[in-house]
Amino acid sequence: MVATGSLYSQVMEKIRQKIITGEYPIDSKLPNEFELSKQFNVSRVTLRKAIAGLAEDGLIEKIHGVGTFVRKPHKVKRIVSSPSAESFSQTAANEGFKASAQVIKVKKVETPDKLKSILKTKTALYIERVHLVDDEPVMLECNYFPLPRFTGLEKFDLSKSLYRVLHGQYHIKELKSRDMVISIALASLSEARVLQKSVGFPLLLLQVSVEDENKNIVHTGKQYIISERYEFHV
Repeated sequence: MVATGSLYSQVMEKIRQKIITGEYPIDSKLPNEFELSKQFNVSRVTLRKAIAGLAEDGLIEKIHGVGTFVRKPHKVKRIVSSPSAESFSQTAANEGFKASAQVIKVKKVETPDKLKSILKTKTALYIERVHLVDDEPVMLECNYFPLPRFTGLEKFDLSKSLYRVLHGQYHIKELKSRDMVISIALASLSEARVLQKSVGFPLLLLQVSVEDENKNIVHTGKQYIISERYEFHV
């Protein structure tokens, strides 16, 4: 993880944005070191650190004797050492992916017994969505939101950023993850169908609860993730 505010991280972000916006198209060759150093007004040492960071992130590829080329990123990277809960759509978009979501199921349910101590309510709103990267399913998300606090959440467009709705409509200032557990699960029939994988396909299973700035629970649930398109950074 790059230190926020460091000079080379600023250069990384500027080049990243040029890739995301298409100013530096996929498979195009980046300007040489001299031109980039001049453009961003930094030393070659700083530029090389920025280039190395982008190469590590899979955004560019250095070919010895040929040059540095823009590449299509393959994996969405998620920082799990930070307590801040991340919006999948925002995280993916920041890394140059086209992120979208499809709502599978939304319904009011009795809170499952094993979740009553977390949600502290008798009823909950169950929301099931599949997240896609470049139109390919990457993650199945199954969350329970306590009622009546989140009454009406189902009326919003849940194919967009859910966290944006929570911030804007429910006036939540901060979202933090807690009780995160990462393990391996084998895809059931329903999970395999949604994620377009075979039954028994190994998935990353993330169990996590998210709370607001007052430590009130916002949601708890599970995420079934295709590991070849997603990775966790500690």
